[in-house]
Amino acid sequence: MTSPPASTTSTAPLSRLVLAAAELIADEGINALTNGKIAKRLSGSTTMVTHYFRSKRELVLDTYQTMASRSRARLEQAMRESDDPLAACLHALLPLDDPARLEWKVWLAYQGMSVGDPELTQIWASRAASAVDRVIRLIEADISAGRMSSSIDPDMESGRLFSLIQGMSFQSIVDPKRWSPAHLRRIVDLELLRLRRSDNGPRAAPGAELADFIVRASKPPRRAADPPALVRRPDAVTPARSTRSSRTAATPTR
Repeated sequence: MTSPPASTTSTAPLSRLVLAAAELIADEGINALTNGKIAKRLSGSTTMVTHYFRSKRELVLDTYQTMASRSRARLEQAMRESDDPLAACLHALLPLDDPARLEWKVWLAYQGMSVGDPELTQIWASRAASAVDRVIRLIEADISAGRMSSSIDPDMESGRLFSLIQGMSFQSIVDPKRWSPAHLRRIVDLELLRLRRSDNGPRAAPGAELADFIVRASKPPRRAADPPALVRRPDAVTPARSTRSSRTAATPTR
């Protein structure tokens, strides 16, 4: 019987361990990340954790990097399968499904842990800069293809889009009802529509998605019912300004 490759036998337990750590962080928070709880999720012993990681910090860092790599792979696949790579990229960055929400919860926990830790902060900043650079290249491609005006500043707009996605995604983790996946997508679509507009109307977006893109982006969000309009009582006093105007109008010209 042929033995499995050494890389498979060595990485499979580690992958399960990191996924268990990610799920534990997402379910209970980073303070709940203990060797005992991870071992319980894996139905194993704590030596499984200490075999791979010497400290909680190492485990958190590896978990963060694994989630980032997983997200990047999903993003690149979405871009390959779409005729609108920029929209696909931005949508793939959002926490629109359970796997993406898991990643964002890990990132949120990691961000809190990185405060006061220069090394962790630098890793976070490097990942963020890489994402912004990718969006810059996609915006530049849109400009070259005539889908955006040449007056668009790719550096500024990529920063705006990335900051928007970061803020909305974190909000969706703490308030998922208000920041639903549909709401997140709609806001991103509106931003893309804004960027792809010119003085003469919307520029052509790739493929046959333009019509659906504009229709979805233009629909107003559902709002709570407006309060009933105030009804003036018959005996209501006319405002003083209106009374003076009426009196002036009624005075004959001398």
